[in-house]
Amino acid sequence: MKIKQDIIPDRSHTFSKAHHQYPTGISPEYANSAKGSKLYTNKGEYTDWSMGLGPVIKGYAFEDLDKHINVILKKGIAYSLPSSYEFEVAKKLIDSLEFGEQVRFARNGSDATSAAVRLARHVTGKDKIICNGYHGWQDWYIGTTTRNYGVPKEVSNLTIKIDAFSVESLELAFHNNKGIACLILEPMIGDEPNNDFLTLARELCNQNKALLIFDECWTGFRCHKSGAIGYTGVTPDLACYAKALGNGVPVSAVVGNKKLMSAFEEVFFSFTHASDPIGLAAADFMISYLDSNFFKALTSKTKEIHKQLNKIFSKIKKQEYKIIATSYPGKIVISVRNPNFMIQLKTFLQKELLSRNILFNMFLAVAEDHSKNDINDLIAGLESAVEKINNPNFNLDKETENQLVKAVFREQK
Repeated sequence: MKIKQDIIPDRSHTFSKAHHQYPTGISPEYANSAKGSKLYTNKGEYTDWSMGLGPVIKGYAFEDLDKHINVILKKGIAYSLPSSYEFEVAKKLIDSLEFGEQVRFARNGSDATSAAVRLARHVTGKDKIICNGYHGWQDWYIGTTTRNYGVPKEVSNLTIKIDAFSVESLELAFHNNKGIACLILEPMIGDEPNNDFLTLARELCNQNKALLIFDECWTGFRCHKSGAIGYTGVTPDLACYAKALGNGVPVSAVVGNKKLMSAFEEVFFSFTHASDPIGLAAADFMISYLDSNFFKALTSKTKEIHKQLNKIFSKIKKQEYKIIATSYPGKIVISVRNPNFMIQLKTFLQKELLSRNILFNMFLAVAEDHSKNDINDLIAGLESAVEKINNPNFNLDKETENQLVKAVFREQK
């Protein structure tokens, strides 16, 4: 049966999964199923390195996880009262993180970060927000981006976005703005943590009576058993979790101490499926599954891949085409030094890997199910790409003609 794709705007519910994120004409258009590290599409089998944009930390169709979820499903879902299970999983989450005293569950990362921001505004009595990364689709954050369509300027003006982990940018944001309710940070974005920055962030929040919020939707349950808090030793006031917490099953959480979290008794953070037992079942199982041995192995795998990638990229002769890889445990980010060639080189690398049935989008969400063969295929594909780049006859324009991908956050027309 031919799928009528234009029945969905942009042919995707998620910009980062859409057709324009992969080279035109040669990329698979949709997935039919997945297992382990493999994605089965309308164009065949691919090894997936995006892993659902990060949440699938073990692998697709994890049978033991599915069995656990089915046990919970048989008890019914969407009760008209809170379930006892919610309290059990909340306690398990706090014990695992060794942080916080209370939990509010939700469905996705944007739920958690937006709830934390609203809570911060209420308890501090202030309105402005400072942020450094990507924090979801809600107005308070997306108004700072070029995708701010539909967001009132009055809302956008209340959020100050700083330059990633720039100490100067952070200090200026606090110095130039009064009424800061919170600083919400991705404690790591694509590299090892900058602990000087994080320590300063903690100090500035204390001095300005603002809350420090860690957006751990990526780092939580990927870099360490207790996320970036355990990995960096820096403690925020609130922390937000999603993605790997459910191995692809939608679930998220806000965690903090009772003094702060009790404000959720008044702050409106309430929706029908907030404590959906399918997500809670996934979190319950994965919290147990992601033990210290899991993280030791994932860290080792990530470091080895990262080392090999930078060895390959160091061989690029043309300075304008320089590529680097940065990482923290469980995630590797590929960056192009010269922004003028970012889209073209991204398209070229994707093309080269697609020709080897590898799906790639400039980052690697390293999963347990990525095998040695998967890694060897990836390395071979990137080595081949670099060899082509170094060929004196290489023409980047011709290699990517009529196939260029688009940036999700691009200049407005």
